Amino acid sequence: MESMTGYAFIEKSTEQFSFSVELKSLNSKHLEVYVNLPRILKNDEIQLQGLLKERFSRGKIEFNIDLYDWVSSKPISLNLDLIRKYYAELRKVHGEMKIKEPLRFESVLAIEGVTHRERSSISPKSRKAIYSAIELVIKKTISMRKKEGEAIRKDIMKSVTAISGKASVIARLSKNSSIEKRESLKKKLEDLSAGSIDDHRVYAELAILADKLDINEEIMRLDDHISKFRNVINDRDQLGRKLDFLAQEMFREINTIASKSSNSEISHLVVEMKNHVDKIREHFRNVV
Repeated sequence: MESMTGYAFIEKSTEQFSFSVELKSLNSKHLEVYVNLPRILKNDEIQLQGLLKERFSRGKIEFNIDLYDWVSSKPISLNLDLIRKYYAELRKVHGEMKIKEPLRFESVLAIEGVTHRERSSISPKSRKAIYSAIELVIKKTISMRKKEGEAIRKDIMKSVTAISGKASVIARLSKNSSIEKRESLKKKLEDLSAGSIDDHRVYAELAILADKLDINEEIMRLDDHISKFRNVINDRDQLGRKLDFLAQEMFREINTIASKSSNSEISHLVVEMKNHVDKIREHFRNVV
């Protein structure tokens, strides 16, 4: 079992820069992947989205890479022809305007287009370091999801065991309940009629009514759902939707037991069982 909640963060440095890789996984009905990259890595976005979709099957995945503290200098080139033209024009204007201050060469270099700083590029070594960190962050996030998933599984099984135990108690309390209800209804009718009722149809209707109030069938179906639940939870496939469906079926049987039974002790047990089912279904909102 794997949770949809996970997080990992790594900071490293290369000969060019420092960088961080962050991966956050949250609850979602489907797989949602969001990738945030610096401009220099934008061409890798589709590749990284594909990688994340391969490794995660469900959840909201937020992935972020940040590059900072560049240490390698960017190459600079000078447009010599443009410098000569600007310098000649500036000297001419300088003379015509009889400016006393000397013409500084720095003022020419400050003109836009005279100098050109080349864009930074990531070296193969730095790129390899980034992708190694990405792989590590993915593994750490999956490991955290599995660890939390195991904790969820244990908590779910505690609730399933509690439901099973209370179902056994209810089965014991309701044993022969249909016979008891039939006899009780029969006695009330006889009391009302001073014992003169001898209509077989009336007693047949009483038997049908008593059977309708019988909860043995619901208990058997509940036990069957619990058994299936215990088998499915050990599968390695996606479990959230499958087990949530079984939990719904368990709740349906428990609800029917509550509507049929008039026993106060059974009613209290049913409330506790419903609480456990609600707890199980709450967990499944965070299970892959």
